[in-house]
Amino acid sequence: MKTTRKKSKRSILAVLVLLFSISLVAFFLQNQNKSKTVPRRDLDYGLVWFGENGRFQKAVSGQPNDYFNPSQPTIIFVHGWLPDQVTIPPNFLFNIPAADGSRDSQVDLAANWIEAGWNVGIFYWHPFADEDLVWVAEDKIWTADTEAAMRTRHADGSFHTEGTPTISASELFYQAYLDAMADYSGSEIRLAGHSLGNQMAVRLAVQLVAGIEAGDVPENLLPTRLALLDPFWSPLPKSYLDGQETGTVIRQEIQEELLPRGVLVEWYRSSLLTETTLLSEDAQALQDKVVYAELAPEFCSSLDQTCRHDAAWQLYFLSYGSPAPRECVPDEASSTCIPTGGYGPTAVTTNQQIAEMMHQSVYWFHGVGPEGEDGRSTPQTDDDWYHRLPLNTGE
Repeated sequence: MKTTRKKSKRSILAVLVLLFSISLVAFFLQNQNKSKTVPRRDLDYGLVWFGENGRFQKAVSGQPNDYFNPSQPTIIFVHGWLPDQVTIPPNFLFNIPAADGSRDSQVDLAANWIEAGWNVGIFYWHPFADEDLVWVAEDKIWTADTEAAMRTRHADGSFHTEGTPTISASELFYQAYLDAMADYSGSEIRLAGHSLGNQMAVRLAVQLVAGIEAGDVPENLLPTRLALLDPFWSPLPKSYLDGQETGTVIRQEIQEELLPRGVLVEWYRSSLLTETTLLSEDAQALQDKVVYAELAPEFCSSLDQTCRHDAAWQLYFLSYGSPAPRECVPDEASSTCIPTGGYGPTAVTTNQQIAEMMHQSVYWFHGVGPEGEDGRSTPQTDDDWYHRLPLNTGE
């Protein structure tokens, strides 16, 4: 009887995953033209460094870059799936909604990092990430040998295969990273991957581990810290992964390749679009080993899950300029949340604090403070509270 019930639960779960995946695609296709980014038609794929006031310069092997100093700490952002957005890839300009309904204000999410002495970059793979179906873009992270190969979408909406790379997007990232960081001597490297971009970031880190073990890559190029920002892994078996799902492989790589080498890992979930990432046992096991937080970006409508999905990376970069959100523990007896004197996880949370938060069998939930303080309606984190809660790691 127990076996029958387990099989029934698995079947129901499989159907739910499939239905959610279909809904995800439909939702994105309905919202794919709502990008708020600024057109940058002059950018090709590759690593781009940003300076003050939105200025930028593409990293070119062997050439100096005005916005990259090899002795400074470095953060590199990797975007995700961008259907019908090849001409408007992400940048660091963010329109903050006005609480009173007045005109939005625009901020440069890279500004505080740059002012603090960081190199700030984006790895663009948008010509490959512009696909109607998310799993077609996902395939290109891992291999160049599927039916779509490494085709690119042009501004007129057409696809092209002439002259496209013969290696995967993550391998392109690896090559660009090694070229740009050849003389690096800074104190810290962070990777931040949003949505599908989490797979790009993890795959880069795993390739670096292999290169270090082979003696081909200096150990200081291994990222210090990795942020998974509303990460997405499609619930589909992949032939190029021997029938495994991408999420299974990514989570395994984090646990077996990155955590043992001391890489600090943060996982922030902000939307229903990544609900399927929580269903498997290995996903729950990973939550127990990394810093896992659930965000509640109430400045986005609950009906606008695209906004909430994007909020994960926007809040992460914005948070560097604000104090970390305060931490409290819910108390059922008093129906309030008791302050601990500690802080929740954000980009400004120190590496030492992140290391202490890992492996605690707890997670952080964006909630209401002890006196009813609720900062979730604004992107700024200085008025936010995080509830520290036990992870449910049982069956």
